[in-house]
Amino acid sequence: MNLQAILSSPVVRLMGYFLLLTTVIAFVAVTVPWFPDLLVPSAPGADPFPGASDAMGPSAAEIMTSVTRTALLGFLALLAALAFTVPVVWIYTVIMRQEGYERSFVRLLASLPIVVAGVVQVVRGDLALAFALAGIVAAVRFRTTVKDLQDAVFAFAAIAVGLATGTGNFTLAGAISTVFCLLAYALWRMNVGDVGPSLALSHGGVALAEALVPGESHKAVVIGNEDEVEPVHAEDLPELAHYVERLADYVRGDALRKKKKYNTLLLVYTESPEEAGEFVEPILDDHARRWVLVDEIHRNGSGLVALEYLLRLKKKVKVGKMIDHLACGEDALCRAAELKPIKGLRRRLT
Repeated sequence: MNLQAILSSPVVRLMGYFLLLTTVIAFVAVTVPWFPDLLVPSAPGADPFPGASDAMGPSAAEIMTSVTRTALLGFLALLAALAFTVPVVWIYTVIMRQEGYERSFVRLLASLPIVVAGVVQVVRGDLALAFALAGIVAAVRFRTTVKDLQDAVFAFAAIAVGLATGTGNFTLAGAISTVFCLLAYALWRMNVGDVGPSLALSHGGVALAEALVPGESHKAVVIGNEDEVEPVHAEDLPELAHYVERLADYVRGDALRKKKKYNTLLLVYTESPEEAGEFVEPILDDHARRWVLVDEIHRNGSGLVALEYLLRLKKKVKVGKMIDHLACGEDALCRAAELKPIKGLRRRLT
């Protein structure tokens, strides 16, 4: 790995940013006498910035009015909220770049800690004011729905940073930002929770569609001569690994679309792939909004080829009529077919 690749690594950039931020904070703490008080936790109900006015000395307290002090400390809290939020927003865009993200949520993520820190500054341990603020928020009734749980986790992290900086605990805010960013990136890089291509079967003798799209509540529907469909066992998975991974790539790529994503897997078993394709594809044009031929699956123990299609069926389509048009049977061009929904697979892969 060359130097340029190392320097462009998100982890290196992340650690470089936090190192620079730590250096700046350490420099300010050494040069400004009262700033170190901002790096320790505040007691519950106490001034979020303890000792700031006393540490400045009597002469400074006489010169600085209460308005100036409030503005200065508030500005520091908001600036710290922004500084510790920058890596959270950046790591979010890195993680979600493949799946896609909304600009509005990125802007919300960047501004949320600043707003939270400002709210904490307004409340400042005043219980009555806190209840009044809660009542105002309840009256406004924010109804924004977070579509992805990962987005919700990032929003909570941003809120935590805002609360920490708003209460004057800059050390905790930095720890939250650092640990959360590194953890989120590590989980993403290691594909924790991802469905890999070599999936173990819960039991042997399942249909091919079950092996390609596991874990769905709806089982695969086999049409035509079921004896022609060779069952899949655990020892067959290495043979099918390439096909499973290729299907997963198609599903991940299709997930970038906002609408009309593929929702069904269709396998058509035949001895003549070219003729069967010419026969099946006009039927798909009539019953699906969009479709794609993913692969031709060849099994070692069967003389049949499975044409693998991903479909987006039309809303009012009658699946039974489409099945009748396929005319699957023992002596037909299409010996058998399998249908299986893929919505759950797309949700797990993305």
